Parts: sequence; C-alpha cells; structure tokens
Amino acid sequence: MLLLLVVSSLNANGWTQRKSSVKHTSSAAQSLRTQSAGSISVTLTRAPDGAPMTAASSGQQIMDLGAVSYGAGSRVSNVEVNKRTDRFVVATRFGLVIQDSTGRSSSAAVLAYLAYPENVYTFWIDGVKLATTPQMVQAQARLGVTQSHRLQIEVPATLSEKNSQLQNAVIFQVVPN
Repeated sequence: MLLLLVVSSLNANGWTQRKSSVKHTSSAAQSLRTQSAGSISVTLTRAPDGAPMTAASSGQQIMDLGAVSYGAGSRVSNVEVNKRTDRFVVATRFGLVIQDSTGRSSSAAVLAYLAYPENVYTFWIDGVKLATTPQMVQAQARLGVTQSHRLQIEVPATLSEKNSQLQNAVIFQVVPN
C-alpha cells in the first residue's frame, strides 16, 4: 500500500511542497515529513491517541497502521477498524504543529486534498471528505501547539489483498492568517 502525505506552507513569499513516500504490502503506513517555507514550519507528529510513529531518514516519521482487514480488524494500538456492510473504515489520530519563527502570525488555516482522483478509497480528515481540490480542515489553527486531527480511510469490503494497493497522496496546505 502506498500513501504519500505532503505538507506545504503558503505565505507572502509563495508556497513549497516536499514529498515523501513509503511502499507497502499488506500493512498500511504513512510517511510524514517536516516542511517549512519562509518563517512557517509544519511538523506532523504522533498524537497521544494515534498510531505509533517511528523516526526514519531525512526527518521522516513513519505512521504504522499495521495490517488491517474487514475480518480481523487491526492489531495496532490506537488504530480503529469499523466494519460497515459494504466497507470498513480505518481511523487514527495524528498531530500537526505549525510554528512561525518571526511571530508575525498567531494562527493558520489548514487545508487538505488528494493529489489524484480516487475511485476506490474515500479519505476524510476531521470529518471533511477529501477531493482533488483543497478542503478547509481547520480555519484557525493555533500556532506553537500540537493540533490533533483524525484520519479516516474507507476501504470497500470487496477488495482483496491482491487488488488493495493504495497509491495516492494527501497534501496538507497551511496558510498563515
């Protein structure tokens, strides 16, 4: 399973993106990386009630959702698998820390979107369904503190391990306000 998470910042000087990815087989994991542009820095971290994360090279954090299935659920702590009739939903929490080293901003808007149109899986951040256009996840995120967010991925129950390769990217965009 391949899931790419990208964080970007938008400020008066423009915006940048840094990408990272991890290839997966039967387990779901997410590659998270710190990003900064101008005076704004964005870091994705483990939430106290979120999936485990481990440090990797180049400042990456790997969120391990473990092997998940409709029948067995998940064996990873803080990773929920909720069964529905025709699908199951894998959910966990993660932290987002936004900082402004100049102190010019006290809050920021957080937007999220998918890099590619998705026909199989449905992604949600904090109850907001993601699409290929930016969706407002949080209008006024406080800077300097960890903000907790919830990731949910809906998986059709008809998928088998052979055809369940997730290959998309969730992109976070942070705009100081």
